[in-house]
Amino acid sequence: MNTSSHRSSLCRIPVAAGVLVGLLAVTAAAPVAAQSPRAEIQRGFELIDDFVVAVNGEDSPDAKVYRSGQTSAILIMPATVMSPPILVWPRERVVESLNFMKVQQLAGGFLEVKTDPVLATHAPFEVVGTNVVFQIDGNEMRLKPKPPLIGLYDTAGMLERSEVYSRRAEAYSPAQDVLDRLSQVEASVRVRVFFGTWCPACGQMVPRILNVAERLNGSSLSFEYYGLPRGFQGDTEAAKYDIESVPTGVIFVNDREVGRLQGNDWRQPEAALWNLIGS
Repeated sequence: MNTSSHRSSLCRIPVAAGVLVGLLAVTAAAPVAAQSPRAEIQRGFELIDDFVVAVNGEDSPDAKVYRSGQTSAILIMPATVMSPPILVWPRERVVESLNFMKVQQLAGGFLEVKTDPVLATHAPFEVVGTNVVFQIDGNEMRLKPKPPLIGLYDTAGMLERSEVYSRRAEAYSPAQDVLDRLSQVEASVRVRVFFGTWCPACGQMVPRILNVAERLNGSSLSFEYYGLPRGFQGDTEAAKYDIESVPTGVIFVNDREVGRLQGNDWRQPEAALWNLIGS
């Protein structure tokens, strides 16, 4: 097994309240940087689940937050076209308002943004505790870490509660021949997935097994998902099942544990499942 690849698929220790908040906090501690040259069009903005947007103390659940994997810029898409999209540049601590017409939807749910010209440039953001705070036209805007999903969920509940997980599940293409074999398994199989919505590896890997679970609906395989908090070492369910890292899938056949999905198993979970329960 490739050790570095294995570790990249795990969250062994709790992270700070959002990777982006940590990045913003580091940059906020430094002097405001001069705005560096950047491309007129920014691509690769992907929907994320890290934050809740609050305006003047009221949560705005319909607002969506995207992050660019290329620049780490954060894009806030408001609930209506009456408010402009907001672009936050961590390295420069710059906050900008954009024209709604400059944001374009791409394939796969990604967005691209034309950043020239901008409607307005605002005062630099501040980091207050775990919140990113800035002012837009006299309104206080906050990016607050979203509370993690805790406890037991089924597949439908997971897809309903996380648009990010739902989109990524839809994008995964499992091996159909392996699914066909799994659908013919007669033994009662239960898969319990331990995960954390605060864990980047879970955000990439758990949607894959959600896709597999949907496709195997009606078979003898059942799937359940247990959300853990940050610092899950004190969680009773994690202790009961000796969970040291997430994501971890515990596989039971006729109520007897036969193996686990960990590390590289998540790259193609249907194949890993078949290796454990196939005959």
